[in-house]
Amino acid sequence: MEVTDRVVGSCLGLALGDALGAPFEFLRGVNLPHPIPALERPWMDQPPGSTTDDTALARNLMRSLAACGGFDPDDLVRRHVEWLASDPPDVGSLTGRVLRRAARGEDAREAARAVWEQRGPEVSAGNGSVMYCAPLGLAYANRPGELDELAPELSAITHVDGRCRTAVLAVTLAVAALARGEPAEAAATGALTAVADLEGGEELEFLVQAAGRVRPIDGPDQGFCLFTAGVGFQALLEGGDVETELRRVVGLGGDTDTNAAVAGSLLGARDGVGALPRRWLERLRDRDAIEAEARALVPLAERT
Repeated sequence: MEVTDRVVGSCLGLALGDALGAPFEFLRGVNLPHPIPALERPWMDQPPGSTTDDTALARNLMRSLAACGGFDPDDLVRRHVEWLASDPPDVGSLTGRVLRRAARGEDAREAARAVWEQRGPEVSAGNGSVMYCAPLGLAYANRPGELDELAPELSAITHVDGRCRTAVLAVTLAVAALARGEPAEAAATGALTAVADLEGGEELEFLVQAAGRVRPIDGPDQGFCLFTAGVGFQALLEGGDVETELRRVVGLGGDTDTNAAVAGSLLGARDGVGALPRRWLERLRDRDAIEAEARALVPLAERT
């Protein structure tokens, strides 16, 4: 399988997971239909197959990486602020607070730290940065050493909490390894080992096995960044196909669109675009544009 297949698979997998989970966001697992209807229901008055802010921010990152030849936080913030000004149907609470301050001229990273200090760590470790980080891992697939610095920097644009930065680093490292063609277990083990000594690293390793099982993820803390990263790694390692694992992740309830978006980005990088359910792709809104933006990342992914 070529790098292109994995890069496109990851980006479209993110969007598919997002669209699959969107209509069921914030529901308890016991209240969800089984099997999960696939891209058949509307979301916030948007037609079936629509994606949320998860995919919107990921596309901003994809475009920024391709246009700048790598990660440029100032360019990315500009794109995020422009997106916010377009009045999207949904914006994450913490992300919205930071971007509104950035729109008024504040430095986004300083605004993110100020918001974190005001809110406190108990409610500041949301999954708003991990949900869209996968394209960074793809762009640096053959330069993973740079992710040690860039991944936490990406998170800190909106989410400075150490657990958020750890989650983003883990996911981007795993996506990078998968894009290079490493087996799923090696990619996951390498990423989890790399973050083991960072804030939240041990908890993330625990949640890979426990999330949605002995540790419910559909309660009041459902947007926790380590839940999202943990269940994404879980899906990667379960060994099921993309459709089976994404339905299972959404069926756990909670922040269904974001959990499935991260899982989809990992599964798509593992299996390539050819493994994504064709009938889902046919229903995915903006599929062609997302694929074109993903293909623009391939030269970066191949760079050594």
